[in-house]
Amino acid sequence: MKIILFRTLNFTGWIGALSLLLAVSAQAALTLPALPNGDCQYSWNSKYGPSGYTAGGNSIGVYLYFGAPYGNDYTVGILEIPISSIIPGSLTAASLNVYSNGFGTGYYYGSADIRWIAPTIPLTGNPVTDDVGSLINSSAGGYELWDSSRGQGAGWFSFDVTANVQADLDAGRGFSTFVLNGSRETSGSIRTAEYTGFGAYIVATVPEPSSTALLGLGGLALLRRRR
Repeated sequence: MKIILFRTLNFTGWIGALSLLLAVSAQAALTLPALPNGDCQYSWNSKYGPSGYTAGGNSIGVYLYFGAPYGNDYTVGILEIPISSIIPGSLTAASLNVYSNGFGTGYYYGSADIRWIAPTIPLTGNPVTDDVGSLINSSAGGYELWDSSRGQGAGWFSFDVTANVQADLDAGRGFSTFVLNGSRETSGSIRTAEYTGFGAYIVATVPEPSSTALLGLGGLALLRRRR
C-alpha cells in the first residue's frame, strides 16, 4: 500500500507563492523618447572625406548619390535614445518606433534600414559631441524601412531591439544609438524629436515597481518557510 502525503502551504508560503505570481505577471511599459539633440545627420564624400553633422529640423534621413567623377556622397541619420531610466537586469522587452516620411531609390535597386551601433565611447545623448559618425561603419544588424522590390510606404515602423538595449544596459550606457543606412541611390527620412508627437522612441517593458517589491516579499517568505 502506498501512502501519499499532501504537504500544504502555510500562510507565509501562500503569501510567497502569490507574490511571486504577481511579480511575474505585472509589467510596466516605459516610453523613452529621443531627445531634441539626440538625432542629427552626418554627411561625407568618399572622395573628399566627411563634411560633418547637421542638427535640428523636423527630419533626419539617408541620402546617397552616385555621380562620378565627383565621388559618392552619403548622408545618414543618427539617433541616440536615453535608456538610463531602466533598472539594469529588469528589461523584458524593448521596441524602437520611428515614423517614416517615405523612401525611394533612383538607380535599379536600393534599400534603407536602421542599424544599432555598439560604440566603445561613452554616450552623452548628443551624437555630435559623441562623434558617432566615426563609428557608422561598425553598425551591426538591420531593421528594414525600405526595399525597392517591396516599396514600403510612409508611416510608423516598430522593431524589436530588446537584445540591443540589453547589451547597452549591460555595458553601463545611458543611451542606445541607432543609425539610418542606405544602399544605391536611396533617399528618404524619418521624423525627429523636433516634430512634436512623431519623434523616435523606445518602449521598454519592465516589471512594475510594486511587483519588484512583491517579488522580494515572496522570496523572503519562502526563505523563512524553508528555514
